[in-house]
Amino acid sequence: MGKNNKIKISIKGLGLVYSGEVDKLTAGKVIDLCLSAANPEMKHASDNGIAENHSNSIKESPAEYIERHAPRRGIDRILTMAGYLKEVVGKISFTQSEVRSHLREAQESLPANLTRDFRWLVKSGWVAIGDKKKKQYYVTNTGLRVLSNGFPDDLIKKSRGKANK
Repeated sequence: MGKNNKIKISIKGLGLVYSGEVDKLTAGKVIDLCLSAANPEMKHASDNGIAENHSNSIKESPAEYIERHAPRRGIDRILTMAGYLKEVVGKISFTQSEVRSHLREAQESLPANLTRDFRWLVKSGWVAIGDKKKKQYYVTNTGLRVLSNGFPDDLIKKSRGKANK
């Protein structure tokens, strides 16, 4: 890095040529993006812009992730596990079975009707159906916002019964 704290990057391939200087965070995100498809163990770039590899760092457990997000209802726990699969495990899509397995690993109680709760999550826009044949889902941007905001009371009140309409 030079005096201006910029990192020089170059990308070449398939008719694309780019060369320029970017800040540390952007460089980390570029590296993360380039490597994530080839290496599913790759973790997202951290706040300091350096991509971290799961195999070289300690992973957050499902129980720790649940504790950090403090879900209150069954649907909140499902969304929390979906967020865990996306953010910690690095999965873009997931199945109900994977959510169930990670809830058990965290020794959390399973929702009484997982299928109904997934329908609710889809109707609420927190989760969407990915590949219907493989019964896969993915967390939406709305779902990630709900998760990052910690399930605020006003959201809980607004969302009660929404999926039943």
